[in-house]
Amino acid sequence: MQELEEDQVIIFCGAGISAGAGLPDFRGLVEYCYSELGAVAPSPKDPEWGWLDRMLGALEGDFPDQMRAKVVERLDIDATDLTLHEAILKLSRLKGSANGYRLVTTNFDLFFEQARKGMALGVDYHSGPVLPIPRNDRIASWRSIVYLHGRLNPGSADNQHLVLTSADFGRAYLTDAWAARFVARLFAEFTVLFIGYSLNDPVLRYMTDAFAAEDALARSGRKRAPAYIFVPHKGAPPAPKPWRQRRLEPIFYRAAYHHRALKNTLVEWAKARQDYLASVGTIVQRYGTRLPSALEPSYAANLVWAVCDRANDDGHGARIFAGLPDPAPIEWLGEFERRDAAARTAHAEEIKLAQKEDREPAAAPLYHIDMLFPPVADGDCETALSGPAFELQKWLCRHLESDQLVNWVIQRISTNKRAHPRLRWFIRRRLDQAPPIALGYATFWRIVTNEGGWASDPVADHAWADLQQNLAAKRGAPWYDQELLAALRPYLTLSPSFRAATGGTVDPNHFATIADAEVKLARDRAFLVVDKIDGLPDADTFWAERLDPLTGLLKQVFDLYATVGEANAGFDPSAVQRPSIPPHAQNRHHADWARLYDLIWRGWSAIDATDPPTSRHWIERWRRVPYLGFRRLALAATTQSPHFSAAEKLEALLHV
Repeated sequence: MQELEEDQVIIFCGAGISAGAGLPDFRGLVEYCYSELGAVAPSPKDPEWGWLDRMLGALEGDFPDQMRAKVVERLDIDATDLTLHEAILKLSRLKGSANGYRLVTTNFDLFFEQARKGMALGVDYHSGPVLPIPRNDRIASWRSIVYLHGRLNPGSADNQHLVLTSADFGRAYLTDAWAARFVARLFAEFTVLFIGYSLNDPVLRYMTDAFAAEDALARSGRKRAPAYIFVPHKGAPPAPKPWRQRRLEPIFYRAAYHHRALKNTLVEWAKARQDYLASVGTIVQRYGTRLPSALEPSYAANLVWAVCDRANDDGHGARIFAGLPDPAPIEWLGEFERRDAAARTAHAEEIKLAQKEDREPAAAPLYHIDMLFPPVADGDCETALSGPAFELQKWLCRHLESDQLVNWVIQRISTNKRAHPRLRWFIRRRLDQAPPIALGYATFWRIVTNEGGWASDPVADHAWADLQQNLAAKRGAPWYDQELLAALRPYLTLSPSFRAATGGTVDPNHFATIADAEVKLARDRAFLVVDKIDGLPDADTFWAERLDPLTGLLKQVFDLYATVGEANAGFDPSAVQRPSIPPHAQNRHHADWARLYDLIWRGWSAIDATDPPTSRHWIERWRRVPYLGFRRLALAATTQSPHFSAAEKLEALLHV
């Protein structure tokens, strides 16, 4: 469907197309000629009927002046029904700036000209052996109906140009080979759809043999895409292997009621192609509100195509999808993501093939879902979104209370990706609108859409290696402090809710049932630098001079936990992550941020040993911070310092 929209599909029409309009198929034409000329035909089951072109050749040998006249006599009629021909003309009409058609028929009749009056030879149609070059170029230099095996000339009795007999086919495909060259070029340039052919049709056999001989695989290493063929059947569909052996991909349909299923399909396809905006709307509205798992795969694929793959529709299908009265299920996100993955894989193969063929690869397709969550390494610039990606933002914002979307976003973040700036803006705007989002989900999305860097880690891994080199000379420089403190900066990370994963009930107003949060430091490797500093003789003084920013970093840790409801005056993670405030063996193997206590304690101990008033100041400051972790720090320092009386220490303990 998409390739047809891009004028990349060529429809091949066989005798079955005209059978519904009053003409016989190839075998019926042979039977007619034998009967009218009084020749004895083989018995119905004779293998000779598998070689209809040879039978006509033999008949022409016996009746050299009459066989072709009988062919003209049988085929020169007015069609009884042109519905199918009109639909095929609509499907084959070029949609670009060029007018005209791209259509190939191996029939001789004039039914397409009856369906559209006023066609002219050399402009609107060509007749073999004088054929156009089937180029797939931007200016559409080929834009006509091609009568590949000749066009009926009612005014002539012999019609020697028609490809009817085995000798005719030999000239067209072997000796002169004008038909073979046309078919080979056509199959290398376009996707082909056969309509009205049977597997044993001699016409189909000659054409498939022609493009097999000139297959692009043998010439350039490029694997030619299969041609498609509509195949009727009675009862259960047959095995596709015989068609695939000829590089044909069968599309099976029931042959009941004179091939009504095929006729209706082509007519509806033609209508949809004429008004593609309405057809996209029909697909989206018909399937969009249903779960993709509840649909036949082809229906789900049609919706993905309508939303993501229509060229030059500026997101029209996605706009309808996002605006459905009942929101489309969030399960469609997985389908769109798989479409991106398949497109990426196909393009990677195209790049390899282009390198092998020493040519420029085709332009990369648009990955609409990937656009919404680009890698953090790409920076936070607001790159333009595709039309579908822009519209799908609105759909995602209708699912902000979806656990499936929450977990999908967490997975994206875990692979070092971040919501696109435009998507973050859309989400924040929705959070400020009515009806309100449940508190737990609102907290989650505020974290995801943060703009202050407190819930993201943009720091490069290699940024801290230089801090360890020539430490004595660098330490103490203002820029060094900025780099070191940036390395120790805490930020919030998200992971799927353990409670929900283990069967717990999700409370929309309780963040901990929606997602788990953990505070990390910008770089674990920063402690390699810390350990280097600790090894210097004046390390205590170094940390004492930086006690203020270290205290600020620890407060940021608890502020982040407070954001998700996990830190207050009575409880915070320090109770688990820092069993002992003073350095102790039991403090090992806990969160990295808890090591900030070691630096603070070391700096404070140096101050307490030399400046008791300043030591008291720091303890009082920590006591006023409304988190349990700071109250524990103040109490531990009071207990440790020799500058407090026993009464003061008891008072601190009683009022902790």
